[in-house]
Amino acid sequence: MRCRLHHPDMTRWVAVLLVLALLCMGMGGFGDTEAVTKIPRPERSFLVELVDADDVSFRLHDFSMDGLTLIPVTAGRAQISLDFAEIVDVRMYVQDDQVMARVSFRNESTSEFMMQPDLVFYGLTDWGKMKIEAGDVRRITFLGRAEAPQPVRPEAN
Repeated sequence: MRCRLHHPDMTRWVAVLLVLALLCMGMGGFGDTEAVTKIPRPERSFLVELVDADDVSFRLHDFSMDGLTLIPVTAGRAQISLDFAEIVDVRMYVQDDQVMARVSFRNESTSEFMMQPDLVFYGLTDWGKMKIEAGDVRRITFLGRAEAPQPVRPEAN
């Protein structure tokens, strides 16, 4: 008696599974790894410490919200722009489809506001450019202001 290891139907199934495995391996990694090559240059340069949702801390300069040195928030039905110069600390908490921001001001008052989770913050570290959405931020501490925004360094090729 001889055992047959080669069956035509089995060969087809193995070929289909190999093709599917190759396709599945190539599905990841296209799109979420976008490099941050440019950041908006703000009029004023703020120094901050930012802590993200994973508790990773970054020291940033030329910090901005999409190039502006303010945070657009809402309180009730009012739309408000909070000037970075008046803020000491912002603690952020994701709530449903928004972010609640507990803001401590220089005048020692604290207020709570709501903001969109897709607001984009930018800044420069000593080693690169950074971009992060409000929904991924846990805390921003304003450390002060620099004299002027840092000059843009030419890109290395």
